[in-house]
Amino acid sequence: MALTFSDESAGRAEHPDHPEQPGRAERRERTHPAPAHDRGGRQLVADVLDELTGWSARDRVGEFRSWHRGALSLVHLNVLTVLEAEGPLPMSRLAEELDVSDASATGIVDRMERRGLVERRHGIDDRRIVAVHLTEQGSAVFRDIEERRRERLARLLEELTEDELAGFLAGVRALHAAHARVSRHGSDR
Repeated sequence: MALTFSDESAGRAEHPDHPEQPGRAERRERTHPAPAHDRGGRQLVADVLDELTGWSARDRVGEFRSWHRGALSLVHLNVLTVLEAEGPLPMSRLAEELDVSDASATGIVDRMERRGLVERRHGIDDRRIVAVHLTEQGSAVFRDIEERRRERLARLLEELTEDELAGFLAGVRALHAAHARVSRHGSDR
């Protein structure tokens, strides 16, 4: 089995609102080999997974300690992540998302509020409803983590040759394209 992609559409998704993309019949197509799992490359896939996901306990501890200079617990990072993904939440819903009791969530939010990471706001329509919101300082936590992560990655990438970088970039782009195909087809293999 082979997959076909057009040269013109490589690296961008087809979209009906993009008239600059030629029709299917007008595209020059090239053939790509079948995915590695179809070629019996299971060991190669396993090796790549090991390289991408290998994270020793010592590395994890070092990373956890460095996250926001150790100022935040993993529970606090989890709260910030939930609020960033879901937006402001009532305390009961936040407790549910964290899989803790309402009382525990209240204590967590109390500590985070004292540190300026979150704030409670009463509902406009129903003042009895209190929602937990990220503050600017809470939102800045992930920007800071992302900036330091990018700096560390940049230092690693600077150690690669141009050929290694080009190969790595091609691999990352192929991974993104595979993700798009899997997402588009609803497959979870």
